[in-house]
Amino acid sequence: MRERPVNEEPNFDPTQGSIAADPGELIGVMRALGTQFDLDAGSTLFQQGDAAAEIFVLLSGRLEVWILSESGRKTVLNILSENQIFGELSLLGDATRTATVSALEESRLLRIGSRRMLRAMTEQPALAIGLLQLVIGRGRWISDQFETLAFEPLEVRLARRLLFLEEVMGDGEGRISVSQNALGDHAGATREAVSKVLGHWKKLGIIETYRGGIALRRRDLLARRAENDFS
Repeated sequence: MRERPVNEEPNFDPTQGSIAADPGELIGVMRALGTQFDLDAGSTLFQQGDAAAEIFVLLSGRLEVWILSESGRKTVLNILSENQIFGELSLLGDATRTATVSALEESRLLRIGSRRMLRAMTEQPALAIGLLQLVIGRGRWISDQFETLAFEPLEVRLARRLLFLEEVMGDGEGRISVSQNALGDHAGATREAVSKVLGHWKKLGIIETYRGGIALRRRDLLARRAENDFS
């Protein structure tokens, strides 16, 4: 990881209300507090169970957030893209990382020590409000992902993940560069189970498969399956 300091001055007046509605402004404030560094593709930023003492902003690139179960099964929780803030649980004190974060491609990040961040939050109330709303929103999103993995059938889980992946890493024409093994990690299933569902969808014209990826052809039907509607 190659680091360099950031010397930009914050352009923020805490008397002018909350910045929570503008993530770009929140990140602009955070830029003045941290250090930029590059993370090579395939590298791990931190691992599940590591001590958490920093909060991060992904400035460019793409990161994968995943966990390992007690049985050793990998489950991908999220794909982070440009201008996303993460690692906010480090602000709670004596926290540990609840997931592993690794780079899917070369990425540039901003690192801020949690103590420095907490000092800035006490001095700038709107910054604290913005980060609090981030924590609440992220908690709700993660809760929804675990609920889906725990209670929904595989077709629903897989449909929701494909729609999500199209949004965060699709090419704009319905094509997603993702392997069936990786889809299994996203949906909490084996490659064989994923392949069976994809084969059924291919017969229905919902998707097409190609070497190294999947193309969505009937997004409307996939969206219905994501809502547990198979009519």
